[in-house]
Amino acid sequence: MATRVAAPVRLLRTSNMLSNCICHYLSSSVTAHHTLSLYLSSSASSCAKGKGKASVAQEQRWAGWQPVIGLELHVQLKGNPKLFSSASARYDAEPNTQIQPFDAALPGSLPVRSHPFYAIPGQLVQGAHSHRVRSQTLSSEPVRLALLACLALDSSINPASAFDRKHYFYPDLPAGFQVTQNYAPLAKGGTVKIRKDTASGVMRDLEVRIDQIQLEQDTAKLFHDPYDHITFVDLNRAGAALIEIVTKPDMRSPEEAASFVRSLQSILRHVGASDANMDRGELRCDVNVSVRPVGGLDGTRCEIKNLNGVRFLVGAIESEISRQIESINAGLPVVQSTMGYDAVDNRTFVLRSKEDVPDYRYMPDPELGPVVVTKVSPTGHFPVFLPSADVRYLTPYQTTLDHLRSTLPELPIRAFERLQTQYGLSPRDVGILVAVGESLIVESSSTTFFPEWLGGSEVGLSVGTASIGTRYFETLAFGRQAQVCANWVIHDLLSALGSTTPPINFLNSPIGPHELGQLIDALGNGKITSTNAKTLLKDYIANHPVSSSNTPSPESWTQVLEKAIEAHQSLTNEISLEEICRTVIQDLVHESVKVRKGNPKVLMRLVGQVMKVSKGMADAQEAKKMLEKMLLPHKK
Repeated sequence: MATRVAAPVRLLRTSNMLSNCICHYLSSSVTAHHTLSLYLSSSASSCAKGKGKASVAQEQRWAGWQPVIGLELHVQLKGNPKLFSSASARYDAEPNTQIQPFDAALPGSLPVRSHPFYAIPGQLVQGAHSHRVRSQTLSSEPVRLALLACLALDSSINPASAFDRKHYFYPDLPAGFQVTQNYAPLAKGGTVKIRKDTASGVMRDLEVRIDQIQLEQDTAKLFHDPYDHITFVDLNRAGAALIEIVTKPDMRSPEEAASFVRSLQSILRHVGASDANMDRGELRCDVNVSVRPVGGLDGTRCEIKNLNGVRFLVGAIESEISRQIESINAGLPVVQSTMGYDAVDNRTFVLRSKEDVPDYRYMPDPELGPVVVTKVSPTGHFPVFLPSADVRYLTPYQTTLDHLRSTLPELPIRAFERLQTQYGLSPRDVGILVAVGESLIVESSSTTFFPEWLGGSEVGLSVGTASIGTRYFETLAFGRQAQVCANWVIHDLLSALGSTTPPINFLNSPIGPHELGQLIDALGNGKITSTNAKTLLKDYIANHPVSSSNTPSPESWTQVLEKAIEAHQSLTNEISLEEICRTVIQDLVHESVKVRKGNPKVLMRLVGQVMKVSKGMADAQEAKKMLEKMLLPHKK
């Protein structure tokens, strides 16, 4: 039997002395080496391939069995803040350039924010009665964004939450413990509503319950080289502010789990708490899966770790369900295990069994005070902080929560239901309109100029901007046919914005709802053709790129539209249209002969040529009538 050799751990390239200290510190950890070798070793794997069949065959494949699924989601907060150091956790930064001594757990380093801190309306400030007051006050962003997420998920926010240490050894955790909230989390409870969508395999409406939401530190990022058996460590992400969202085991299929993740992404993006891009590691999933006979007792659950895509999530759950059912049918018990997922072979494999489950030895963090949502006295002094045993007796400062709640945009599920009811749009169209703006990847510290239809002011994008699609549509649809407006936004405007290089952000569209409304009105009044209107929209957007600080004048659009209307009116003149039709008949002699012999289908080819020659300016119906008059004079 081959001897396992521990893989060396190396720090990715960096340019300062701090990295040398970190590298020496990590390299001395024999336990970390052993853990990593177990992780990379394929000989410790026990796996079973998933069937990977389509969702329509689920009932047959799992006949007599019911999956039970719960999720643990790690969400990196927007703007890449770190909880306890002043460094950033930028996704695109050079490796190991966004670190402070505390991030690397260098001996003697302490968290910057080691005092109690109090949430008050609009800000978060340093506790005056802390025994250890440091030079920096606590940034409001991580806690504010976490509270926004809690409110959006309808969770009950605890008046005071406390930090704990979760102990384990792994190369991505140089301190040997992770700062989290185990005993007194930030919030408890909450729900996410999932709509029935048979096309996506979700066969029922359901509410997925939230167990708890907690603030915690992220770990470093590991890069494995399977050929040289070397693991590189990038500490840029170490200490980044996360919220962990733990659900109840309410989901019964991989499709329901996928729908939950998409719904959660939409909520987090709407309120501006996180961009929640799984491919960037801003949202990562652990999945708990068990199977039970229909109507029977719960089975033994296994946890699948570190899934970073919805497609991988579905594949891993399907594979694990099949593995457990096959094991039970073969007379073998399902052993509680932590699993990994191999997306290439579509199989789950054992990382460690129940006997190897670590004891995390949670303990209150002695260096960190609690997060207190409380009231400031009229004199401006902070209340004396209560001992940790009395944390549960603190009263929430409702004004703080009301202030944060007032900044929340309309949440996706409510916008979805309202647009369907109020405007009679299809679920597909409403889903696209509600989702417009969710993909805005903007640093929370950056600013942009909102167009006039959104107020025209310069604002930071730390609050969600995803509701702009709904606001754009409703502004456009006022006094117009809703379905026509939705079609123009979904099929034409978004297509035109996406066809430029680079694509134009919806927020910076040179065509606002007022301008698009003018185009729709001109089309409805017969002043312009549909083909010409679509071409005009696409060409204008391609030739009028805008930045956040340079919004084009509405007059420029008005001038372009007026010229198009004048050109259309000149072509609708019978003499002009007759000249174009006569030219087309002379050019397409063969087709014209077929029409005269009684083949009406060929006539539309001539109409198409008229539209081409006129560059979409001609009216197709009028062109057809003119061609029939010229080629079929005896037709009534």
